[in-house]
Amino acid sequence: MRIGRIIGGIIGMAAAVAITAPASGAILALQDDQLPNLSGQALEQRLDLLKSSGTKVTRVDIIWRQVAKTRPADATNPADPAYDWSRFDQMLSGLVARDITPMVTYYWTPEWASRTGKPNAAPRISDAAAFAAAIARRYNGTWPNASGGTLPLVKRIEIWNEPNIGTFWFPQCRRQGGRYVMESARQYAALVAAAYPLVKAASPNSIVTGGVTGPVGGSVCDSADSSVGTITFAEEMIRQKAPIDAWSMHLYPIGPPLKAYFVPSWKTIPQITRLVDRLKPGAPIYVTETGYHTSYARYHRYWVTEAQQAAWLVDTMKAANQYPRVEVVMQFNMQDNKFWTGGLMRMDATKKPSWAAFTSQVGANPRPATWAP
Repeated sequence: MRIGRIIGGIIGMAAAVAITAPASGAILALQDDQLPNLSGQALEQRLDLLKSSGTKVTRVDIIWRQVAKTRPADATNPADPAYDWSRFDQMLSGLVARDITPMVTYYWTPEWASRTGKPNAAPRISDAAAFAAAIARRYNGTWPNASGGTLPLVKRIEIWNEPNIGTFWFPQCRRQGGRYVMESARQYAALVAAAYPLVKAASPNSIVTGGVTGPVGGSVCDSADSSVGTITFAEEMIRQKAPIDAWSMHLYPIGPPLKAYFVPSWKTIPQITRLVDRLKPGAPIYVTETGYHTSYARYHRYWVTEAQQAAWLVDTMKAANQYPRVEVVMQFNMQDNKFWTGGLMRMDATKKPSWAAFTSQVGANPRPATWAP
């Protein structure tokens, strides 16, 4: 699913180091990007596999163009006949039944909700905000399910995925006169501002999470597809006074977690936190994607050995636990695919050493009661 991250780097390999568990701190979690592609028994089996990792928190991609293939007449109403939630109802209910807390994000614009009809097209703000409201209303803990009960409460709702990268939000920049100017951060801030009150109205106890920035450092607007750096993106959201309850970001360090220094990396968390405090003082930081690849991939050129991946997973938690504002660290992904080789399992479903490292760390970094489903 995550194809197109702009992560420069060199091919690196390093020897393994001893694995030791850190003190309890941030929640260690795991995402499986295959879930939105499955249904029925295949989905149930995949949920069992995710549970076997020991994770108590996961992140779910709600694919907007899967749920709403045609324009709904009442977009904030999840009962509108244009919506098909069946796959995600099963998924979210299955996670809660397995004692796994879901966080959700949504993206991939339907054909009818943009000018170009492409999945990564910047959506019309009103349409994208209305869909956020529909998600919040359906999963606010009171919506009836088919068996006479209710669908689960999903408390943490992210607005989009990596809106600072053209793969997920296009265009990033627009031509103005003889030059390009940044566009994505301004539009995204407008989406957050529009979605926030609608989500709160549908689910008052929800935590609306903004940013969700991809791992981009500098910003150079020289084409429509230019990526916007994490810092620049946050600064524009501050200028637009975008309302949030939590800040989400993705970290893919080039080098050891405890030593990498570029933006964004673990060492730059204090810089990010200061910016977040200008949006929402004291807001928690969610690192909703991180990890290391174990082979060359088309869209991710930095990689390490499998043993190093396992060791650096442990070091990632050491790094995260230096910052009390970081509440969750999401390992991405559970299993490799041809575009993304940062999984805990290989493409043939055999487990890398990082699987054992992850299961050990889950116990060292337990889910607090406030995160229980």
